Amino acid sequence: MTGTKGYFEHNLVKFTHLLRQLGVRVSSAEVVDALAALQQVPLMDRGAVRAALRATLVKDTNNLALFEQAFKTFFAPPEQKIRHQEEHRRAIQERQEQVRQAETELTFQGRSLDLSEDDKVFYANLDPAQKTRLQEFLHKTSTGKNVEANFEPLVANLVRSHLEYWRRRMDQPRTAAGLEPTGDDEMDALLSGISNELTREQALLLYQDMKNIAEQDLPKVARVIRRLSRKLATRISRRYRRSNKVARVDLRRTIRCNLAKGGTLLELKYKQKRVQKPKLVLVCDVSGSMARYATFVLQFIYGLAGAVRSIESFVFAEELERVTPFFRLRRSFEETMSEVMQGSQVWGEGTNLLVAVTSLLEGYRHLLTSNTVVIIVSDTKTVAVEEAADRLRYLRCHVKEVIWLNTLPGAEWPKYHSVEAFRSQSLMLECNTLYHLERILRHQFLH
Repeated sequence: MTGTKGYFEHNLVKFTHLLRQLGVRVSSAEVVDALAALQQVPLMDRGAVRAALRATLVKDTNNLALFEQAFKTFFAPPEQKIRHQEEHRRAIQERQEQVRQAETELTFQGRSLDLSEDDKVFYANLDPAQKTRLQEFLHKTSTGKNVEANFEPLVANLVRSHLEYWRRRMDQPRTAAGLEPTGDDEMDALLSGISNELTREQALLLYQDMKNIAEQDLPKVARVIRRLSRKLATRISRRYRRSNKVARVDLRRTIRCNLAKGGTLLELKYKQKRVQKPKLVLVCDVSGSMARYATFVLQFIYGLAGAVRSIESFVFAEELERVTPFFRLRRSFEETMSEVMQGSQVWGEGTNLLVAVTSLLEGYRHLLTSNTVVIIVSDTKTVAVEEAADRLRYLRCHVKEVIWLNTLPGAEWPKYHSVEAFRSQSLMLECNTLYHLERILRHQFLH
């Protein structure tokens, strides 16, 4: 019995270490609490053990998904663990081969460029045409007139920028923070397996039509939205703009500009931080078929609050309602949306875009400026289509841009006259998945 207890204590310590590697904060006191809790439940009951560990080791609901996947992976059958370790070893060997390939092909004057391992692996997986373009650039630069060896850091930086550009274009994430190798093969295999499963699970949620997401998956969706919106908000706030004033050197433009001069940096190009932030006016259709979409879009947009100048939110069905005050109470998004739905007089009714746009123009004209981006979330199904399109045309003349997030699948657009009517008066984009939403907002604010 003592041996069994010692073995279980050893496993608990390893599981705690795994959680910490995943970024879950676990104190020594909580480990003691977990051990005490396990003494009160039957150890052969997997559900009871999981509940005891979750209750004592997880304090933040944002970490529940990490805990669940870590428990599933760590307490897997022995044969499954062996399979994970073999897959991990194969993945390491493949990665090492890709790194060697990149180091051979990405050279400047015979020397490998100083790139991160992630960059080298990403290069190895690029399309052959993109690889060829990079190799030709490096060859021309290496053999250019007056190009010296001390140009290598600048060339390496340009290659990094090119790889980052294609990473964004292909929506390829970098290696997740906190999952770096530990040196322990077993622990690294566990971390790799957990990371792969979480990535696969997130991908399923990202590409699933928002209206079909199950109720039990809503907490997972909320975590995905928070992560994506925070990441996007950080990128927006750090964005630079081109400038002719002496400020921060734009290495990419500088090198490209001077390639024709043999590589000698005769002319410098600069960039400055973007000063002006956009003002957003969000108008969400909350009729019966649109309510689920509106909830997700509102949550995503409010995750960008720190990166935009201001956000004004409206919901509409048969009438327009301003819901901005609800989001200024600094409560959780779930509590806020519950109050919005309970206090709304239009939630779940029919759709009348004409009334909504007219009310916006007549009652909130002060919000509509040359720096305002109006985002409409709707499937275009409304009464009085022609009249609503005419009012939308008038609205477009008073703001910077009108972006229409259409939740109808693109293949169905030709079936609806309303799509064509509103498409001519706005920038209409297909948006029925979280992937669509993140890509659209990233493109609008970062390009």
